[in-house]
Amino acid sequence: MKLKILVADSGAYTVRDQDRLSSVLEDTDFTVSRCTANLNDAVRLVLSRQFDILICINRAPEYFAAKLLRLTGTAENRIPAIIISEQDDSQRMRECFLLGAIDFLAEPIPPEDLLAAVSRGAALVHEQLIETEYRDAVHHALEALPDSGELRPVTEKLRAFLLNMEQQTATVELAADYFGFNRDYFGRYFKSRFGMTFGEFYKGFQIDYARRLLESGQFKVLEVSRLLGFSTPDYFTRVFKKHTGETPSAIKR
Repeated sequence: MKLKILVADSGAYTVRDQDRLSSVLEDTDFTVSRCTANLNDAVRLVLSRQFDILICINRAPEYFAAKLLRLTGTAENRIPAIIISEQDDSQRMRECFLLGAIDFLAEPIPPEDLLAAVSRGAALVHEQLIETEYRDAVHHALEALPDSGELRPVTEKLRAFLLNMEQQTATVELAADYFGFNRDYFGRYFKSRFGMTFGEFYKGFQIDYARRLLESGQFKVLEVSRLLGFSTPDYFTRVFKKHTGETPSAIKR
């Protein structure tokens, strides 16, 4: 699935501009999905979260790039923004970077520089998506566990552990250490409270997380396999099919 680019132009976005951008993005994973020259419309479209990357062409007399960045929140919750300027303007460039732009390019722009900027935006999109899907998978996994007042502190500690493990694969040993138990005692402790081993719980969580990433359409099977710490894509495929009855490739399609 191609990443959708929103172009906001504070001047007049011409057919020539569109052709030039389209030629740079030809045969890539990006597509210009929408163009607008209206600030209010641009704000609405950015906030709609229907697009993955923003390219704002900052032209006279409006120069609305900084306004657009201010009105669409912080860099942490806004789609990655690339600013294109008619001229090399250090003051406006500094302002845009302070407001969270990921790049500021002055005309004329070599195609490779524009493609590199868009690729950096894509990397940020993927990072944000990975974090969102991971946290959603954690929430879903914990919601499926037995719920009672007695178990709630254990569940919340398990939530904190899983969130800490986002960048690595959790093991029984790591979980036991986090809870302050030895491996054997933690195994009995977990199963007595939740009716399954920690390994069974974590494998189910991983499969749900993998499904979410595959369904997003933004990740290849190989990428998901690596993210989840599987030794090979073939092994990941076998485990995934065993749990879901489907192959990862079928989910991705």
